[in-house]
Amino acid sequence: MKNLIRTIVLLLFGVIGWAACGAVFYAGEIIFKTYLAILIHFILAPAIFAILSYLYFKFFNLTSPLRTALVVTFIVIGLDFFIIALVIKNNFQMFTNVMETWLPYGFIFITVFTTGLNFNDKTLG
Repeated sequence: MKNLIRTIVLLLFGVIGWAACGAVFYAGEIIFKTYLAILIHFILAPAIFAILSYLYFKFFNLTSPLRTALVVTFIVIGLDFFIIALVIKNNFQMFTNVMETWLPYGFIFITVFTTGLNFNDKTLG
């Protein structure tokens, strides 16, 4: 039962963060040009996940910082791949833009991991 709760909480954490980042990007595309939306997303994605990871580690703290960062980052990548690239855009061009995808993924990982380290010393597992 504990594994099920852990899985559900991590999935929710990843999906909520992904949806918030998507809303920022979509709003940015509507209000501004695409390159400015990418820049705003680039800046706000780590901030969104910093807030969410703070809440996760403060109230749940069910997994180590490393495991949490890996799982959440792969959830975001997976949702981008299956929902955005395959279903919405019907292409994988977004993955050729380092600032649109790969740097935010890296910053999401670093943000979640370092926030978790501030809450405990479990770096592996």
